[in-house]
Amino acid sequence: MGKLEGKKLLLLGERDGVAGPAMEEVLRDSGAEIVFSATECFV
Repeated sequence: MGKLEGKKLLLLGERDGVAGPAMEEVLRDSGAEIVFSATECFV
């Protein structure tokens, strides 16, 4: 059982950094539930 097993995740990606869908792909098999994922531009 991993540290994220059974947790709910809110993923907020950054346009010039790591995007939300990229984080989703990496964390998909972590056992956590991805509740929200977005990529924003922080200026």
